[in-house]
Amino acid sequence: MNEHRDGSVHADEDALLRRWHAASSRSQPIPLAELLTGSRSRGGGRRTFRKVAIAAVATAVVIGGIAGVGAWTSLRSLSGSSSSPSATAPPGTPSPVPTQSTEPQSSRPTSEILPGPDLAQHEAIIQMHSTLGGGWLLTGSRLLTITGRPGWHDCWRSPAGDVTSPYLHAVVAGDVILVVRLISKTTMWTSIDGCASWAASVLPIAPTGVAFPTESTGYVAVGDEYGSNGAARIFRTDDAGRHWTETAGTVKTSGNLAFAFTDASHGWLTDGQTLWATGNGGGTWTRTTLPVPGSVHGQLDIITTPVVGADGSAVVVAKYDATPGMDGARGQQVFYRTIDRGAHWTPTSVITDPGILKISLVDPTTWVVLDSSTPASLKITTDAGSTWQTIAVRELWPYNSGPIDFADSLHGWMVVSESYPPCPGAPAAQCDYAYAPPQHLVTTDDGGATWVELKP
Repeated sequence: MNEHRDGSVHADEDALLRRWHAASSRSQPIPLAELLTGSRSRGGGRRTFRKVAIAAVATAVVIGGIAGVGAWTSLRSLSGSSSSPSATAPPGTPSPVPTQSTEPQSSRPTSEILPGPDLAQHEAIIQMHSTLGGGWLLTGSRLLTITGRPGWHDCWRSPAGDVTSPYLHAVVAGDVILVVRLISKTTMWTSIDGCASWAASVLPIAPTGVAFPTESTGYVAVGDEYGSNGAARIFRTDDAGRHWTETAGTVKTSGNLAFAFTDASHGWLTDGQTLWATGNGGGTWTRTTLPVPGSVHGQLDIITTPVVGADGSAVVVAKYDATPGMDGARGQQVFYRTIDRGAHWTPTSVITDPGILKISLVDPTTWVVLDSSTPASLKITTDAGSTWQTIAVRELWPYNSGPIDFADSLHGWMVVSESYPPCPGAPAAQCDYAYAPPQHLVTTDDGGATWVELKP
């Protein structure tokens, strides 16, 4: 589910889920001279017929992604991650990167560590998050967790049965479920005792963007619901959701929204096509213009939800192509990083996008990119894109590849889907399927070289 990643310290929860179709079979760091002299600023091409579902943006982010203070720190530190820079080393310290010749480094095969979730027929995974000790899955009707205890457990079930995204969001702190906030339409359920008990509260809107950068301060937002690119509605709470006040600052968008915050006042809001920033708790929002390297062509298509570090650093990825709004279009992905809470964004790496890549932002410096074409491979960086290592996939996953989420440079999950059944009497593109095909969870513990399906 992320970065991503995906958490925050005990008192700070993060809204997770960052997933998107990104891309590349080859990567190239940007020459320093070009970064200094060859960049130009461009406006984003807006899509006219497709909304980006950000919480799982999968194309990342996905579904309504949410991020908060140290969006990855607590998830790593509470899970005991040994390779996360913020968990065990000063900020910026690289974590180990596996290479093609590296043997699997985990103590046990992944297939012996966890069983798979027992999903009901037609139950679809909306969000997910992998940790070294387990993780969680959010479907349309429940939140499932596995954190060292035998088997998967229902942390929460929707009282209304199936709930349609993007109005369902999970905010989880740590590998062990400490604080959970789930939102379905205008109701928010909160648990502060690891799913043992729940308290319901009413929201002023049915949000597509949610963030709680601190224990008490939170934000919810929804774009223009009538599709006319009107003003979004953004609300803030300073008492953990008991009362909400509409913020003065507004943005105009018809898309689904997602937040990322470095603290209670500084953060970002995106609809997948534009990035806005605030430094005063939503009092004002300023559109962010990302510098475009001279080697990058095409129009701005997709922007991911930023993944934030505890030190205020953050990373965001933007895709540029000639046909904005077209899923699977070839283009280029540009990775941007800031170390001053967004005052300056620096492009650190460009990746050619064949239109099929999946990306997982582990933290502001560790990124995993999956190219599922033949031959399939992963590219991993632990130094914010300065260098990349390529991992050849020796053992493929079953079914069709979906979003990925890595806990560190070795361990990760992927949601895969079975193929749609044949469509008699009509071209496949014209089939009206009532349900998505069944989904499965596969995992790797050797940097993506081998993948194993986790079966119930």
